[in-house]
Amino acid sequence: MPYLTMSDGIRLYYENYGEGETLIFCHGLNSSHNANKKLYDEFNEDFNIVLYDQRGHSYSDKSTVHMNIQRLGQDLNEIIESLNLDDVTLIGHSLGAATIYSYVNQFGCSKVKRIVASDMSPYMRNDGWKGGIAQGKWSDEDFMEDFDRIFDDAAYASFYIFKNIMSLNPSEISSEKEEDFIKSFGDRVETLTMASLWYSLFRSDQRPAMDKITVPLLYLMPEYPLYSIEAVNYIKEHVKDDFVLENDFPNTTHALWSQMPHEVAETIKKFINEH
Repeated sequence: MPYLTMSDGIRLYYENYGEGETLIFCHGLNSSHNANKKLYDEFNEDFNIVLYDQRGHSYSDKSTVHMNIQRLGQDLNEIIESLNLDDVTLIGHSLGAATIYSYVNQFGCSKVKRIVASDMSPYMRNDGWKGGIAQGKWSDEDFMEDFDRIFDDAAYASFYIFKNIMSLNPSEISSEKEEDFIKSFGDRVETLTMASLWYSLFRSDQRPAMDKITVPLLYLMPEYPLYSIEAVNYIKEHVKDDFVLENDFPNTTHALWSQMPHEVAETIKKFINEH
């Protein structure tokens, strides 16, 4: 399998295929390079595609050091440098978008042509604003309780977060479905990865990075987003180039990429064609 070795020795699994403009997809927490294959396949014929597993995820090394958002931004930079890429379109969902914000904050946009961010605030906490997670309702104490659950049972903690801030109808999840969900999370969740990156997301304020975005940015917002319009408006007010908001994705949640892959792909293609 193809790997790139980062400057700290951690190996990241990646795939690179196709011809045309380069699109780099950055997946979310507890996800992987192939979790949204239906979406990625929409771009196969016309683009050079780069997919990779973030450190601690799937085929990449399970790192015990440098597990933070700053390092994820550095990893993205090293991938771009190692593959000799330029004029790339960075496309990130959730943690993947936070990775892009971190990259821009550290390295700017000299190698970037466009950015696509899907349902991700530059600051997850809700201290002093309502642009953080759970539409501004998740408190610092909620975060601390998340860590109690993660260290006790990371699979259940993942399910708990999904049920309480991502599911449209949490009361309709039966005990049987709950067990299935927990098992599916358990098959892919690494306790240290989840705990360290959840903590880093909680601690990282990427709002200063918005002023460093000097390329067009497309923000994808589901009908029932994890982050409120306050976060979206902050990004809009601070980016230095065109800002495009697309939110016509009926009955979608934070899992927008898997719920409407074709529509998301068409929206991204339209943005690319116009910018």
